[in-house]
Amino acid sequence: MRLGPNARLCRCGLALLVAISLAAATSSARPRPAIAARVQNLTESQLAADLRAGASIRSVPPDLEPPLAAVRADRPRIETNGCFVRDIGVVSETCAYGDTASSTVTVLFGDSHAAAWFPALDTISKQQHWRLVVLAKAGCPAEEVNVFRGGGVYTSCAEWRSNAMQRIATLHPALVVVSSSDYPGSTPLDGVPTGFGGVWQDGTAAIFGFLRQSAGHVVYISDIPRLKESAPHCLSSHMSDVPRCTVARSASVLSPELKAAEFRLAQVEQIAAIDPTSWFCTRTTCPVIVGHILIYGDTQHMLPAWSRFLAPVLTRRLIPLMKSEGSALR
Repeated sequence: MRLGPNARLCRCGLALLVAISLAAATSSARPRPAIAARVQNLTESQLAADLRAGASIRSVPPDLEPPLAAVRADRPRIETNGCFVRDIGVVSETCAYGDTASSTVTVLFGDSHAAAWFPALDTISKQQHWRLVVLAKAGCPAEEVNVFRGGGVYTSCAEWRSNAMQRIATLHPALVVVSSSDYPGSTPLDGVPTGFGGVWQDGTAAIFGFLRQSAGHVVYISDIPRLKESAPHCLSSHMSDVPRCTVARSASVLSPELKAAEFRLAQVEQIAAIDPTSWFCTRTTCPVIVGHILIYGDTQHMLPAWSRFLAPVLTRRLIPLMKSEGSALR
């Protein structure tokens, strides 16, 4: 059967539309060149420029990573494979990542805020040929304090922490990276020395002292900036007004006095300390999108894509420490 000129024109038009659609889909699936080109060698000055550009984004990009509809399921893989302890669990599974055959052992230790750094540290550990052991539990800080969960004292937290500390002492790792959310409402834990300025400060000093004696090097990453509203929820309601979902840098720290105390105690204990605020915020604003990457999964947890993106700048902080004796990162 022969097609008339109009039919042939329709078929050609349809083919053109399909080609355009496929090209658009392919384009949106790729990282934006300006961001992708720097993933492997990102510097802090380049990151600062990316954050400034992110603060000026007005509309949610069509190639957002992850898409807003997929954020809930986008978590570090340790949160979905049993290596992240939840609820009543008191013992971490024997989970190793990075270069699992390496004799250089590193440990990631803390709560879900520590777990959020896993994608970056897994990337670094593979590149540097480190064996990465994960010791992390939901809602349970590394600091030696009692915290509350579900309306009562989170008793499994203290037991899990004690078990994790025993693991660290046995492993005597070359490096421990420790990070936690701040828990201003914590209460004293039996046996923890006092006199460091408050319950949280006492617990911080205790864990810093333990880690300093139990590992070759220790890096403390303080809590990341927080938003006022969940980024995915806010963006879904303000697709063309992204700045409405950002927060002022001056309002992004949950407990400025506790953060300052943590850094003082780190210095006393010769613990290397990193304040990641400048990895999330410009001098004035903490954006929620940089390029095509969504930074936050809620108000306080970074998403895996941003964690991986930060791997090069974290690497530049860790490597000098691992190559030196008795030095501190500032």
